[in-house]
Amino acid sequence: MHIKYTSVKASQSEVDRLHDESENASHAVDDLNNQVQQVQNTVNELEGQANTLSGQINSLNTQITTVAGEISDTEENIALVQADIDVLNEQLETTQQDLDSQREAMKTRIQYMYENSSTNTLVNYLESGSMSGFLQRLEYMSEIVSYDQMAIKKFEETQQALEETKSQIEEKNTELTAYQGTLESKKSELGTLVNSTASALDTTNGQIADSQAALQQLKQQLEEAKAYEQRIQQQYQAAQAALAEKLAGEHGGYSGGYSTTDEETLLLAALIQAEADNQGTSGRLAVGSVVMNRVASPKFPNSVSGVIYASGQFAPVTSGRVALILAQGPNSGCQKAAADAIAGNINTDALFFCTYSYAQNLHNTQVAAAAEAGAPTDGVGFLDRTSGTVINAHYFYNYN
Repeated sequence: MHIKYTSVKASQSEVDRLHDESENASHAVDDLNNQVQQVQNTVNELEGQANTLSGQINSLNTQITTVAGEISDTEENIALVQADIDVLNEQLETTQQDLDSQREAMKTRIQYMYENSSTNTLVNYLESGSMSGFLQRLEYMSEIVSYDQMAIKKFEETQQALEETKSQIEEKNTELTAYQGTLESKKSELGTLVNSTASALDTTNGQIADSQAALQQLKQQLEEAKAYEQRIQQQYQAAQAALAEKLAGEHGGYSGGYSTTDEETLLLAALIQAEADNQGTSGRLAVGSVVMNRVASPKFPNSVSGVIYASGQFAPVTSGRVALILAQGPNSGCQKAAADAIAGNINTDALFFCTYSYAQNLHNTQVAAAAEAGAPTDGVGFLDRTSGTVINAHYFYNYN
């Protein structure tokens, strides 16, 4: 089976329909690309939040560990202080016992002296037998009393010192206990923060999972939209080429003699600028030549404006690029190319042109399609069915 390229629908309405459908497909791809980017940005933002929350949890857990260590140290200090207080209480109890014993001994001795000796100084003197004995007895009694008083004073001083030390240690114990309470409260607050942060992290991770699922779905839709866009564009390009082949008759060959208005000259210059401003002098003149060859062909409108504004023929017209250049004024190089082409100084007899990369790709696609269908590939490809010349990036051609 020999596949003929002209099997593609070649009506202008079909070209227009495919053009609109191709543009819609491109818009759908753009919209999906934007959605994918937005969701990807959301995923990136959520992942950043998750990393921040994880860092906060790690920091809070570190603080909890530190506070727990401080609580443990404080508990040990409290235990040591309590042990000191217990020792002081024992010392105070012993000192009190010693003080009570000393007082009781002093009381007993004084009572004994008064109960077993006369309180009458004369009698005491007589009983002593001499003045020296009397004095010795008085001195002995005074020394006993002084000793007891000194002992009591020492015990009282010791007791006071112990009480002061105990008071200081108890104050320290109170401070440590209060500090322990503060630490426990801080630990509890940190635990609450960890729980709330972990909850926020769980929520964020859930949002990440949902967004990633949505992202995957959008990417799938995007791939399908791109595939559809490619199919439609191929159909549109094929329909354009088929229509051009249908319209093609004899080769071009404009030799001048067409009378144009200034407006048409500027219109042609604007088209040349839109299509080939960067293609050099020969490339610009070739685009102008194609337009004037069509003006001279009975298969196309017989005016510059009619050729340029023919539906679906020149993409810059459809996109509004030509209108924008007209509003700003075409450059001098393109105006010269337009004037030369109108004057008949053409450099190609082609009625059609496209980028050479497109021509080669179309040729390869058609040959591959024929091969896949098991049909002969000779004469099927676009470049096999046309003859033309390459000028810079463009291929200017007619159908064989």
